[in-house]
Amino acid sequence: MSLIKRVKGDYNIHTLDPANNVLIETNTLTVDGNLIVTGTTTEVESTNTTITDNIIVLNNGGFISPNTTSGIEIDRGGVLDNVQLRFNEDTNEWEATDDGSLYYPLHPPAIVTFDLVDDLTPQLGGDLDVNGFAITSAIGSDGDVEITADGAGNVRIERPLTIPIRTTNATPLIGYNKIYAKDVESGGSGIYFTHADSTQDELVSKTKAIVFSLIF
Repeated sequence: MSLIKRVKGDYNIHTLDPANNVLIETNTLTVDGNLIVTGTTTEVESTNTTITDNIIVLNNGGFISPNTTSGIEIDRGGVLDNVQLRFNEDTNEWEATDDGSLYYPLHPPAIVTFDLVDDLTPQLGGDLDVNGFAITSAIGSDGDVEITADGAGNVRIERPLTIPIRTTNATPLIGYNKIYAKDVESGGSGIYFTHADSTQDELVSKTKAIVFSLIF
């Protein structure tokens, strides 16, 4: 049986002991009006929470102080570190963390920036645009830049290969043949090679090869 209770003015419910709680046991509680919670903690233990609002306001009132951040934190059960998506007032940037300690800034269009050294198996989702920069090894390391293909795959260069002209011969490398460019000499090509046994020679151009065949 329905029960409607009408009062004039505020309707207050108080427990005799402030430490006691007010328990409402019902299938569905409908609040036909605004709900204002003035306590310090609000706990929701429902399995699924549905919110109609398009915008959820955090840090309402706009109080900003040093080291202030506002965001959403996900509790991972204590087994793994919690993660967060937050706004950092000190840096004026959105940040995200996947380990609870290192926060990476989010730059439009919402791309997390980080050093590739942090990713042990990096993959590209599209063509790599070097944007006018070079692919190189660490400065001062004299490290090689290795380009390889998996299995029977080939390394293909789709445009003319441009080799800078050297003034000295290349240093031989055991287990490899080296191709490099120097000033044109008797071979007429300016393209040189060196074997692991220190052999240095110039590849012969077609014109020079014809001349040599006529002479010899």
